Amino acid sequence: MTVLHVDRSVFFQKVVKSTSKIESVDFLSSDSIEESLKLLSENSIDLIITGQQLKDGSAKEFLQKLNHSQFNDIPVIIITSTDDFATREVFFNLGVVDFISKSDFSPDRLKAHLKHFERQDSIIEDLKKTSIAVLDDSLLSLNVISSILKMYNLKKVAMFSDAEEFSRINKVFDIYLVDLMLPKISGEQIIIELRKKYPHAVIIAISSLDKFNTIVHVLESGADDYIIKPFDARFLMARLKSNFRHHQLLSELQQKTETLEKMTITDSLTGAYNHRYLFQRLGEIISNAARQKHEFSVLLLDIDRFKSINDTYGHPMGDEVLRILSQQFMTECREYDIFGRYGGEEFMLIMPDTQLEEALILSDRMRMEFFSTVFPGMEVDQRISFSGGLIQWSGESSQELLKKVDELLYSAKNSGRNKINH
Repeated sequence: MTVLHVDRSVFFQKVVKSTSKIESVDFLSSDSIEESLKLLSENSIDLIITGQQLKDGSAKEFLQKLNHSQFNDIPVIIITSTDDFATREVFFNLGVVDFISKSDFSPDRLKAHLKHFERQDSIIEDLKKTSIAVLDDSLLSLNVISSILKMYNLKKVAMFSDAEEFSRINKVFDIYLVDLMLPKISGEQIIIELRKKYPHAVIIAISSLDKFNTIVHVLESGADDYIIKPFDARFLMARLKSNFRHHQLLSELQQKTETLEKMTITDSLTGAYNHRYLFQRLGEIISNAARQKHEFSVLLLDIDRFKSINDTYGHPMGDEVLRILSQQFMTECREYDIFGRYGGEEFMLIMPDTQLEEALILSDRMRMEFFSTVFPGMEVDQRISFSGGLIQWSGESSQELLKKVDELLYSAKNSGRNKINH
């Protein structure tokens, strides 16, 4: 990020530069309008901070020249000793995005501003990777929007002037800009359909209609925002950035929520489901099977001689054995099977809609795959096995089923191990 600070006060130039030492910010200093315009033409400036009085004019004159130049999209903060309402109104009308009063100036406040603009730059970079669809039957509007987006180097943009063509496109976009006044179909109907199909997309209505009831109705129909035509470049980009940032925050929150939910149902060592979740799902599957007359089978397995593995090779190797067994089951089992760590070195596989014969084929295949696994760090001829108890549900409660399958596992252990009793 590069900041241009314009102020005739050498003292204040030093104060701003010295109190804003953020690693990713480069500062350029100037005391005049002409020198500032020269620096703008020679450098890529992300933010301008200006004092009110300059060597060859005022901040007002500087802003007027900026507004009539190719640099009119660069945000400007003004540092001023005059901070009354009238002054603010004048400078806001000239495009200033914020004020810092000299009497309230502090390093922390300036750093907060710079951090804010760094985030804005980050949003623009993210927007460059984002796909945008624009639907408007006015070619003039499409050209204006296209020019604005190109000015900010947003290239993943698709323009549509025909609603039917737009509806036939199978591609999914991250952001939709939809004009309300379309021939044959209303933009509002398009927005309703988009929201049903893509609940997490950013949808912005654009229209020349500025009636309050229309805006409220469109927002209630599923639009995230409403932009009134004609709009200028900075306003459109401000709304895009604001909505996209909101979308990012919601996505981050959803991701964190999903991560937390996953943590509550999975075993931290193996990544398989935990005991609580297995017991919960078993109860649900029994209820569903009783209602729908479905069949299902359950495998309870235990790694043979697991204590000797820990004693001989150490607990880290024992943990690795548990992880590898879990990974094999989670990779090879069917999408609808439910596999988890029942406790210690015991694991459970619930196989919905599966009769005993099919469940035995799957269980034996997994047993043989695990027995053939070579574990780095163990002796070459060392093989690890598991024993299992397998049962097809026949109307038992959860507790009764678990008791039966546990007895089958116990008998497999006592009759030679590395086998599945059923």
